[in-house]
This record gives sequence, structure tokens and C-alpha cells, in this order.
Amino acid sequence: MQTTDSGKKKSWKRCLQDALVELEPQAFWEKLEAADQAIEMRRLELNCTANPDSLELAELRDGLNTLRALGVRNGSNGAIANR
Repeated sequence: MQTTDSGKKKSWKRCLQDALVELEPQAFWEKLEAADQAIEMRRLELNCTANPDSLELAELRDGLNTLRALGVRNGSNGAIANR
């Protein structure tokens, strides 16, 4: 049986993976922005728990760095970049 945390972890990962394989440009950017929101929501959830999963926090940072590399995020302030 899948726990709620495990489902949430897979949810943001699925959003990011779906975006990275999208070939249509408009859908690609929309999916990247959806992944950005899902990652940020999960990061905030984990930071509000008593014992956040350090491995998942590292994975979330990797996901955010992927978004920055693709131009979705600017620097550390988390602002969505213009396309």
C-alpha cells in the first residue's frame, strides 16, 4: 500500500518528468511551470514536518536546479522567468 507521503513524492516527480519529455513548446512551458509549483508545494510541506525526509529534500533541490537550468526559475528568489 502506498502512503500519502510516497504519493506526494511521486506526484511532483511525475510532473517534472512529464514536462521534460514534452515535445510541444507551449505545453512544455506549461508543464514546467506546473512542475515548479508542485515542487515548491512539496518542499514547503516537508519543511513544516517534524522530521523532513532529507533525501527527498535533496531531490527537490535537484528538481529546482533543473528548472533553473531550463530557464523556468531565476536565481534563489524562485521567480518564474520569462520565456
